[in-house]
Amino acid sequence: MRMLVVDDEEAIANMLAEFFRMEGYEVAAAGSGAAALEAVSSGLRPDIILLDVNMPGMDGFEVCRRIRAHLSCPIIFLTARIEDVDQLDGF
Repeated sequence: MRMLVVDDEEAIANMLAEFFRMEGYEVAAAGSGAAALEAVSSGLRPDIILLDVNMPGMDGFEVCRRIRAHLSCPIIFLTARIEDVDQLDGF
């Protein structure tokens, strides 16, 4: 199973990637929304995406909207946000 981890905090992205590699996933990591979009548009076809919401430049919600133009795999948001409006935006 292929996974894309998108997080601007390198330590978090590396920790998640290493954990899922140990569980048998093939993992690619991206440090920004732009890097994630580049990976997807250049042919990466993950089976699932772990996507940070709070990133500089382009937040995870916008990245999700743009990724949906290329694929329809499950996307799990990683966030510390707790507001109802953020949950609704995610849906």
